[in-house]
Amino acid sequence: MQDLISHQLVKYLEDRGVEHIFGLCGHTNIAVLTALEKSSIKFINTRHEQVAAHAADGYARAKKTTAVVLSHLGPGLTNAATGVANAALDSVPMVVIAGDVPSHYYGKHPHQEINLHSDAAQSEIYRPFCKRVWRVERPDLFPEIIEKAFQLAESGRPGPVLVSVPMDIFSKEVDVELFAKLKLHTKKLHTPSIDDEVATQIIEALVAAKKPQLHVGGGVVLANATAELEEFVNHMSLPVSHSLMGKGVLPDDHPFILGMTGF
Repeated sequence: MQDLISHQLVKYLEDRGVEHIFGLCGHTNIAVLTALEKSSIKFINTRHEQVAAHAADGYARAKKTTAVVLSHLGPGLTNAATGVANAALDSVPMVVIAGDVPSHYYGKHPHQEINLHSDAAQSEIYRPFCKRVWRVERPDLFPEIIEKAFQLAESGRPGPVLVSVPMDIFSKEVDVELFAKLKLHTKKLHTPSIDDEVATQIIEALVAAKKPQLHVGGGVVLANATAELEEFVNHMSLPVSHSLMGKGVLPDDHPFILGMTGF
């Protein structure tokens, strides 16, 4: 059975539990927006792509989930760069799906093509700050790429990834079995933890220290471990300082909070 890439993409996002997509309408992503019309996913249409990327960044932090951005090509994607780079620097998982010029127009200088060093090179702009960048060359490759995109964005040190899709690929048909196989893959990865021996060494070092202090960062917030930190701090009576991204690990009026130490 064959179905349009755009339709299968929306079904895939629904299966992953995606509830909101942030972005802007453009001719290169119109097929996806059409497929979203009857979807449970809500498209948050913004005035500017940078707003969409920053909104997605904040959404991912608040909901402890992977945000999805749907961008137009060229200037749309470059507009979103600041928000995506911000997510990269703060280890926030994000999947950016961007429309691109039709594949049969590569190198022919169509409207808004980025071809500074190679044809249809808009994806290269994101390479310095994304965990990985894909440019979809064939419709049959898209299912595996979108699955890898989410897995990479969420695993290890989280961060944004880019999937750049030529406009015509969104409207091409693909064997739905390629998407059905993805349902067998795990969708939630277990994060590693320290072993008991190392944990014991840390506790013993803190107990033996004359002036112990914790300095914590945004990783505690991203791991949703603020309650555990507060319980540990209260039990050990430890003063706590934090980085800029660690703000909020403890209430500002907590008796052991020292505040932010600076940049």
